[in-house]
Amino acid sequence: MIKVRRCFALTILAMIIIVSCAPKAHAQDDLERQFRVLFISSYSYSNATVPDQLEGFKKGMEGINSDITYEFMDSDKYYGAIDIQNFDKYVKYKVFSARDYDLIAVADDTALRYAINNRSMMFPDLPMVFMGINNKTEAVTAAAMKNATGIAESPDFEGNYALMRALFPERYHMVVVLDSSVAGQGDYVEFMKFKENHPDLEYNIVNTSYYTAKGLEDVFKELGSKDIILFLDFTTDGEKNNYSLQNAADFISDNAPKVPIFRLSSANIEHGVFGGISYSNYEAGKIAGETAKRILNGESADNMPLQTDMLTDTYFEQSVLDKFGIKYSQLPSDSVILNEHWHFTRFYRDNKMISNLVFVILILLVVMITFLYSSNRRRKRMLRTDFLTKMPNRMKIIEDMNQAIGQSQAYGLIMLDVDHFKDINDTYGHSVGDEVIVGVGQRLKKLTDRNLTFARLGGDEFCGLFTKPDHQKARKICEEILESTKKPFKTSKGDLKLTVSIGCAMYPIDTDDSETVLECADKALYVTKGKGRNGYTLFNGVD
Repeated sequence: MIKVRRCFALTILAMIIIVSCAPKAHAQDDLERQFRVLFISSYSYSNATVPDQLEGFKKGMEGINSDITYEFMDSDKYYGAIDIQNFDKYVKYKVFSARDYDLIAVADDTALRYAINNRSMMFPDLPMVFMGINNKTEAVTAAAMKNATGIAESPDFEGNYALMRALFPERYHMVVVLDSSVAGQGDYVEFMKFKENHPDLEYNIVNTSYYTAKGLEDVFKELGSKDIILFLDFTTDGEKNNYSLQNAADFISDNAPKVPIFRLSSANIEHGVFGGISYSNYEAGKIAGETAKRILNGESADNMPLQTDMLTDTYFEQSVLDKFGIKYSQLPSDSVILNEHWHFTRFYRDNKMISNLVFVILILLVVMITFLYSSNRRRKRMLRTDFLTKMPNRMKIIEDMNQAIGQSQAYGLIMLDVDHFKDINDTYGHSVGDEVIVGVGQRLKKLTDRNLTFARLGGDEFCGLFTKPDHQKARKICEEILESTKKPFKTSKGDLKLTVSIGCAMYPIDTDDSETVLECADKALYVTKGKGRNGYTLFNGVD
C-alpha cells in the first residue's frame, strides 16, 4: 500500500513538473524561432541600386530573427537564355535541397518575372514581397496573386519635368534614353503616360538596344543647346555590349558634355549626371522589409495592397552644377549636393550634433562673458559711486583728474562744503543729515553736463571737475551752485535752509603743476570759510 502511494505521489509530481515546464519550453521555442528569407535581386551588388535596396530591407526587418539568403541574377550583364537557365538551375538546387524558406523577396523587374514564372513549382505556398518594379502592369499582376504584395517604383516624371523647366527654360527638347530590358519597357510605358499630360512636349526616344556603340556616340554628339537628357535605362546596346549604370552615365556625359543629364532613379551616381528627383531605393527596401516582417509575424499579404507612393530623394552633383552655372538657391530646399563645396552651412548640416553642441557652448560662453562683463562693470560702477547720493565718489573723481593729467588737459576743480553741517546732525540727527546730503547731491547733479562732473568726497564734502577752464567759467559755476542751494531743503523734520562754501583752482591758470590743483582748491575753500562762509573763492584771489 505504501509503495502504491509513493508511486501515485511520484506520478503527480512528474505531471506537475511537465505542465509547469511546457509553457517555458514553448516560449523558448518562440524566442529561438528564426525565419529564413530568400532574396532574389535582378542585378548584382555592383549595381548602384542594389546596396541601397539591401540596406533598406535589412533596416525594415530589424526586430525579427531572420536569416536572409541573397541571390543575384546579374541581369544587366547576363540576360541571355543560357544565363537564365544557369541561374534557374542554381536557385532550384538551393530551394529543393533546403525547402524551408518562410518568405521570398524579389527586387526589380527581371527578378519579379522570374519569381512569377517559377512560383507555382518552386515556392507555391510562400508569401512574396517585391520592390523596385518599373513595369506597373506586372506589379499589379503580381500583387493580385495569392499571398503576394509589394511596391511598384513610381518615378517622379512631373517633378523632374518641372525642375528641368525651372533650371533650363531654354532647353525645350527632351531626349529620353532607355533600352529594351524589362525595366526599360516599364519606364517607356510610364513615360508615355506622362507624355499624354504634356501634348506639346518635344521629345525623341533613344532606345540603346537598337544602336551600335558608334551609332550612340553619333546620336549624343549631335545634341545641342536646346536638348536635355532624361536618362532612364541603358544596360545594353545593339551589339550586345553590357553597361553598368556608371559606365552608361560616363558614355552619355562623355559624348554629350554640354547637355544636362537627369535621372529619375539612382541620381546620386555622379559620373557626369546632373541629378534629379530620384526614386529612393533605400526607402523602398525599408518598406519592403517592414512588410515582410509583418507577414512573418502573422499578417496576411492578401490584406496588404500594392504600394505605389513616390519615394524620392533629390540629388545633384557639384561639378555639374558648376558647369551649367546653377546655384544652391535655385535648387529644392531638401536637395543633397554630392561633392559639395565646403561652406559653413554644409558643415552644420553634416555635423548637426557637434555644431549644435558648439553653438550651445558658444552661447553659454557669450552669456557667461556678458554676465561677467556686466557684473564687472556694475562692480566697478559701485566702487566708483557714492552709496548715499548715487553720485561719483572720491575714487571716480580722482580717476578723472588723473586721466586729464595723463593727457595734459587743462581742467578746473571745485571744492564744496555744507556750512555748519555738524550742527544739523547734532540738532536733527544723522538721518536728517543724510537727507540734506542727498538733497545737495540732487541739486548738483542738475548742474552736471559733459564739461562738468560732480562727486561726493565723503561727509559733507563735494567736488566738481570741469574742462576748458577760465575765470569767467569758474565764477559762473560757483554762482550757479550758490543759487541752486538757496532754496530750502525738504527733510523729515521740515524745510531747512543752509549755505555752502566753495573753493576753486584751475590748471594751468592757477598752477603749472597739475597734481597740486586739489590742494589749491582746498586752500581757496578755507579762504571762503574764513570770510564767513556762504560764498566762493577762486585760487587766483588767494594771497
